[in-house]
Amino acid sequence: MNLKGTLKKFDFLNIQFFLLYNIDMKLLMIEDKVSLTDAVAEYFKRESILITVANDGEKGYLEALSGTYDVIILDIMLPKKDGWSILRDLRKEKINTPVLMLSALGEIDDKVKGLNLGADDYLAKPFAIKELDARIKALARRKEEIKTDVKTIFDITLNRDDHELTCLDNKIVLGIKEFEILDILMDKYPNQVNKEFLTIKIWGYDNDTLYNNVEVYVSFLRRKLKAMHSKLIISSIRGFGYKLEYENNK
Repeated sequence: MNLKGTLKKFDFLNIQFFLLYNIDMKLLMIEDKVSLTDAVAEYFKRESILITVANDGEKGYLEALSGTYDVIILDIMLPKKDGWSILRDLRKEKINTPVLMLSALGEIDDKVKGLNLGADDYLAKPFAIKELDARIKALARRKEEIKTDVKTIFDITLNRDDHELTCLDNKIVLGIKEFEILDILMDKYPNQVNKEFLTIKIWGYDNDTLYNNVEVYVSFLRRKLKAMHSKLIISSIRGFGYKLEYENNK
């Protein structure tokens, strides 16, 4: 399957909503009951949280593969691809987005199965929307807390405390925007990162140069990686965004 052509970018309305409210969290809800997704989406909109809804398993799985979501709310009983399969396949693809399993199934065995497959939390239906809200925010906080101060991919190491980038014996301190872009690319490695996602995460509502901002700072990063003799490169994915790749693997 050619995922490059299938993974879609943010649609225009989602970008405008994200920019208007300076959204800090993006959720994906994979659930086939439209009345439930409508109610949950309306609630989170009032909380200034952006939520994308997929009403069948195949669409939800392809959305989740983008790796751009902070938390995934995943039902078990879904048309086309069930929640167990989605969760299993996401973890095989090294998509580590926190997943909250959501299902009418309340048996202990089902909870254990979900946790063993890589789920981070479990909430049985029917549920109180405020409990769902609290659990999602807890998962998002936990995701941020487990970030290490130092991250290494191939021949580069990025120190999150002082923004210092190291390659072999070469060291350089990155500017704040350069650091933020590289930090996200490293967090999402080996997955692709959507260009609009980078723009919104880093510049928020300031969208005067929506596309050019990212391109300029990516070019700065490429020059610095080359100057440090790193074999890690930032590849452009036409019509989507960027990803980190090791030069020998291209």
